[in-house]
Amino acid sequence: MTYKHAVYEKTGLRRVATYGLLASLFLITTMLFGCEQIQRVVFTGSRDASIRIGFLYSSPLPGTTRNGAELAVHQLNQEGGVNGIPIHLIARDDKHDTSRSVELAEELITKEGILGLIGPDWSRHALRVAPVAQRHEIPMVTTYPTNPTVPNAGDFVFMCAFTDAFQGELISKFAVESLGVTTAAILTETGRAYSEGLSQFFANSFTARGGTILMQQFYAKGDTDFTEQLTAIAEDTPDVLFVPGFVPEVPLAIRQAKEDIGLTVTFLGGDGWDAPELISTGGMALEGSFFINHFLAQPTAELVSEDTRQFVAAYTSMFGILPDGPASLGYDAVRIMVQAMQRSKDLTPRNIRDQIAATTDYSGAAILSRYDENRHAIKSGVINIIKDGEVQLHQVIKP
Repeated sequence: MTYKHAVYEKTGLRRVATYGLLASLFLITTMLFGCEQIQRVVFTGSRDASIRIGFLYSSPLPGTTRNGAELAVHQLNQEGGVNGIPIHLIARDDKHDTSRSVELAEELITKEGILGLIGPDWSRHALRVAPVAQRHEIPMVTTYPTNPTVPNAGDFVFMCAFTDAFQGELISKFAVESLGVTTAAILTETGRAYSEGLSQFFANSFTARGGTILMQQFYAKGDTDFTEQLTAIAEDTPDVLFVPGFVPEVPLAIRQAKEDIGLTVTFLGGDGWDAPELISTGGMALEGSFFINHFLAQPTAELVSEDTRQFVAAYTSMFGILPDGPASLGYDAVRIMVQAMQRSKDLTPRNIRDQIAATTDYSGAAILSRYDENRHAIKSGVINIIKDGEVQLHQVIKP
C-alpha cells in the first residue's frame, strides 16, 4: 500500500502518541487478516489521477504491438476509462535486449507504480520478465509470445497469444482434415526454442491424427543454402513440408525448394511467417502455401466478427495502415487487462489477477473464450493462404 509520510511534531509526546496509534492499527489489521499477506493498492489517487499500466515492446520488430495498445487506451478512455478514472499507458522499448526488458519491468513496477504490465513482445524476454511480475504480484498479460512455459512463473502471468502447442495442434488438424494429407516432413531452425518447440508440437499432433512424419531436417539462423536438407526431403516425397521459422530463411528455403530442387509439396508455417518481407523475399514460390496466424485484417463479412471489423477500421483511421497480427495482440492484451480492472470490486493487483483469470467470451480483434488452468488463452486463430502474390484469409478457426 502507498502511504503518505506523516508529519511529526518535535515534541516527544506527539511522537509517542503517533507511534501508539500506528501500533494499534497494526494490531487490528493483524487480527483481521491473520497471517495472510496484505495486498497493496497501487492506485490510491496518484499524482496524475490515472490508472497506470506499463507496456513493454520491441522495435523495430514487431513494433506494432504498441500501436494496438495505444488504440485500445484511446478507445477505453473515450468510454470512461476504469470507472471514470483515465488510463495512462507507460510504454518502454526494450530494443530486443532481454536484460533491458527485465530492468524496465522493475522500473515500471517500483518507480512508476503501475497497476498492470502488458508485454513484452518476445518469448525469450517474457520468460525473464514473468518472474519479476510474479515476485511483485503485478498482473501481466503478454502480447506476441507463444512459448507455453511463459506463465509457469506463477498465477499473475497470462498470455494473450495462443501457445505454440495450440497452433501446432491447429495447423496439423488443418493439414489432416482440410488438406487430406497423410505424410509430412519438417524443416526446423536449430537453436531457436520457437522453431524447435513448434516442430515438436506439430509432429505430436500430426502423428496422433494418424499422419506420418517422414523426416526432420535442420538449418541455422542466417543460412542461405538449404540444398542438402531439401534434397533429402524430396527423396521421401512428403505431402506437406512444415517450416516453422522466420523471414528471411523461410522464404529463401521455399524458393530454393521449388526453383532449384523441384519440390512440389504444399508448404505450411506458423505465426513466425507474419512479416512484411515474406512475399517480397519468397516471390511466386510461396503461392499455395498456408500458415497459421493470430489475425488478418481482411474485412470479409462472412468470416470476420463485427468487433474485428471495427478494430480494423479504427486502427486504419488512426495509423493509416492495416493492422497486423502483433497490433491485434497489443490491442487485445490491453483491453483484457482493463476490462478485468473494470470488473474488480477494488483496484488491487490480486483482484485484477482474479478477474483476468475469470475472463470469458472476450471479443475484440480476436475472440478469447477463456483462460485454461495454465493461464493459456483459448482463442480464435486464422489460416492464411498465399494467393495471387498476397496473404489472404483462408479460414477462421473459432475457439
